[in-house]
Amino acid sequence: MMAQPTPSAPVGPRMSLLAILQQAHFKVAMLMMLSVGVVLTLAALMALRTSVQHNLQLMARSIAYTVEAAVVFRDTPAIQESLELIAQQEALSSADIVDSHGTLLGQYLQPQHTLLQSVGDRIAALLLPQPSTAPVMFQGKQIGTVQLRGNGAGFVGFIGTGLAGLLACVALGAMAVRQLSRQIQRDIMQPVQALIAMTDTARREHHTSARAPATRIAELHQLGEDFNALLVEIAAQRVQMQQDNQSLAHLANHDSLTGLPNRAYFRRRLTRALQDAQPPGSGLAVLYLDNDHFKLVNDQHGHAAGDALLVEVARRVQAQVRENDVVARLGGDEFAVLLAPLHNTEDAARIADKIIASMATPLAVRHGQHIVPSISIGIAIYPLHGHTAEQLLRAADRAMYRVKTRQRGGHHIFNPHSDNSDFREPL
Repeated sequence: MMAQPTPSAPVGPRMSLLAILQQAHFKVAMLMMLSVGVVLTLAALMALRTSVQHNLQLMARSIAYTVEAAVVFRDTPAIQESLELIAQQEALSSADIVDSHGTLLGQYLQPQHTLLQSVGDRIAALLLPQPSTAPVMFQGKQIGTVQLRGNGAGFVGFIGTGLAGLLACVALGAMAVRQLSRQIQRDIMQPVQALIAMTDTARREHHTSARAPATRIAELHQLGEDFNALLVEIAAQRVQMQQDNQSLAHLANHDSLTGLPNRAYFRRRLTRALQDAQPPGSGLAVLYLDNDHFKLVNDQHGHAAGDALLVEVARRVQAQVRENDVVARLGGDEFAVLLAPLHNTEDAARIADKIIASMATPLAVRHGQHIVPSISIGIAIYPLHGHTAEQLLRAADRAMYRVKTRQRGGHHIFNPHSDNSDFREPL
């Protein structure tokens, strides 16, 4: 008997080569689109994370400068007020200020904790597990720490937008894969490779200036346009953050009434000037200015007139010094001037005389009344009267106090033999 052939296993419906290629193209295209979308989203998310972290660090430093004096005197109401004022204007989840022993001096917690905020805070905790910190420094020593945690609402919105864009890209890719051919395949690979290269550059170098090139494939062109728009938004956010940081830095370093630098800024500039004045023959001078009878002006004409007087005195003092000299408001009715460089003591006295003479013009106040500003000036010279910012400010303050006790409206150069006996609270 002849052997019967063994029946072959049943074969399912056969597919055409075109269908197989279309399936392969579809899988490859889907995988590529998902990869690009994930990489783009992760790169942009990392860029946003870096930008947020940098912003939080700058904000922590600004808060540290703002609350320095309050931490020194452990003025917890002032610390809390400053912390809440800044924290409510920024996207913060929490903010703490502790002293050098870990004692909590001020705290801010984001109110109205919604479900969206909870999700955002969890994402922010994953991306930024450690709080941003900045030391609170006083006279070269750390006296406290500022700790900030960012609000995660921005991350939630960004991830939602990224997922929506990713789903849109997948849908567009599914529609386009039906028309794939070898030519289209070549057209796809080139823009995808360009997007990957640009994404990698943006992730590694944090540049947002690169743009996706135009392409014939509508889906990839749309993806590139969306990514370009995302880069534009990130760049705009970075510019806005830089502007906000500059505004915070200005508030931390300047007096809100006169616009002059404040005490902390003046001390830093004086310290830097002393470092630059180390070569022999170089010098500088510190002028300590106090408005005479300022309390009387407030009592007789009101606080508005007192504020106007301070603003006018600040303007007149600035008009009498050089462009590179520093005029600051130390607080209340007291000002300071840093003259650097200074060639001789007579120059400091001459400028003090010019400042005093500039006060002779009456200042109009309400109801047609006029007041004539008057200031007393104490002068300290480096290196004759001190080698540190503290020593020079103290010497100039004592010299000014000597003018106040003898004849207001003049100036006096510090005399270590006679002025050290005068009593005045240290700065």
